[in-house]
Amino acid sequence: MDNELKIFLQSFRELENLFQALPISENQIQELKRLVSVALKNAKTLALYDSITHALNMRAEKWLIPANQVRGMAKVDIYDLRQANKVYGALVVDAELRKLAFQFMSVFSLDTGDFVRRSPGSDEFRIVSTTKTPRELNNILSKMYHRQEQDSLLTWDYGVGMTETETEAELQKQRKKYRPVVLRQTIIESHSEIPRRIEDNDGYQSWNEFNMPYVNLTAKIHSLNLPATLKQQAVTQVQITQNIAESVVTKEYLTGTLNGLGAKWYLENKTIQGVALTDMLNMHEGNARYGSSAIDQDLKRFANLLLTNFPKKEGFLVFRSERAGDEFKIVSLTSSLTELKERIHAVWQNDQNRGLLAWNYGVGKTDVEAHIDLYKNRLKEIERMQASSPDGKSTFIIIRPENEAYSSLFKLSEETAKVADGTPIIDLHLTVQTIRNVKDFDAVKERLAEYARQMKPFQITVKTIARMNVNNQQGRLWMLAERNAALEKMYNDLNQIAAEMGCESYPYQSQNWLPHIKIVELPENHSTRIKDPTFGAREPITFTVNRFEWTVQTAEERWELLHQFSFGE
Repeated sequence: MDNELKIFLQSFRELENLFQALPISENQIQELKRLVSVALKNAKTLALYDSITHALNMRAEKWLIPANQVRGMAKVDIYDLRQANKVYGALVVDAELRKLAFQFMSVFSLDTGDFVRRSPGSDEFRIVSTTKTPRELNNILSKMYHRQEQDSLLTWDYGVGMTETETEAELQKQRKKYRPVVLRQTIIESHSEIPRRIEDNDGYQSWNEFNMPYVNLTAKIHSLNLPATLKQQAVTQVQITQNIAESVVTKEYLTGTLNGLGAKWYLENKTIQGVALTDMLNMHEGNARYGSSAIDQDLKRFANLLLTNFPKKEGFLVFRSERAGDEFKIVSLTSSLTELKERIHAVWQNDQNRGLLAWNYGVGKTDVEAHIDLYKNRLKEIERMQASSPDGKSTFIIIRPENEAYSSLFKLSEETAKVADGTPIIDLHLTVQTIRNVKDFDAVKERLAEYARQMKPFQITVKTIARMNVNNQQGRLWMLAERNAALEKMYNDLNQIAAEMGCESYPYQSQNWLPHIKIVELPENHSTRIKDPTFGAREPITFTVNRFEWTVQTAEERWELLHQFSFGE
């Protein structure tokens, strides 16, 4: 059972058990339990449903869906929500999202073992079914797909499969077939995903509405003429249960930051000293490059960074936007605007190149001021990035684990980092070859595209942890990959392509190459001393390779994507 769910349910269960033991009549016990049931039902609804679309949320998937009973899944991705926001406005788009969610929930209902949920703060819906196969899901979605333009202002694509990897692959296949590539502009007027007030939503339940069942419980307890000790014990337990329920329903499940409901409750009638807004650069492209599992980990990492540096006990509240999942808001209730600017700038500087996605920030007295400042800073950052053109000295061909394989490998990275006192790596990839001193990038790109068209998917298995130190640099732990014919052939083929294009590649023979994925950074001058003799041996993780990336090194620990090549195109 999910740990959050366990704590949530246990708090209500303990309240019922306490009432059962009170020296009161059975009718009075049942009345107290009825009030507990009302509070539990309301808290569950707030905890499990997305406030904008009324579909299930990410928490619901963890709480409600037995993973071993899933027969099929589907992913629906709105083609260009940013453009829709620009054309129609956020309020119209919210209404269309609700209508679209209702269409999916009408066809895929909880009563038939289907779960429709919205990905947090994004343009995706997921459908998980315990009764329908991918083919059956496809039969239903294909009919909706062909009439979508008559039913909605929002156009969408979908994919079905047994796993997240299959589903995403089918989605991308459909998108490439039917949709042009989206070219994005980055000017203030073109972007409306940050609402002027993140907490503005008339559909939210008020604090008083949420609080009323617990007030009624407390009043009922006071009316029972209980001994003072028992009365205090019961009232205290009601307060504990309310606090636990409140912390769950106001917390965004993925990142642990506050959600729109929390913004509505905690900012009402508060004097705000300053607002900071943050926005990730190119999250849409990041999802396509790294995969949604990796981006989710990066968002969790970033949210933890904000929560650590802007703690609630020091008068800060950190929220995640429910309209755009890559945007966060920090509200200062006590620190001055100048102090907020200095703190967020220091956090931004220290976090450069540490995550998968770069980010910018803006600060102001109000949301509007912070919004304008954010996009001034964002434009400066994009100009800087465009000015630093690649010099061709260090380009690399890499491949990545995706979806389930990525999640398994990152979990191993986190667990190993704890044992070894290191830092887990979010950008998990295997470097196959280098192509250095590139003079004609277009020519190399064309040659790599031709090579990718001839390739077929193959599998890679990683299973052994090894420590690597180079020239007294910071240590790292590798997950070694088993060498196989397809991987070795790719290494040699790319070596030959580099030579044909007048470039350099790795100087050693393939038999001396150690294919690996870096999973942990170790502290400086630190040697891992692990007593467990089985530490280096791990259960193998196997993933399928369907594409490779051509990247260029732009800083000591920063690689930018030049192009991504899918096999068999």
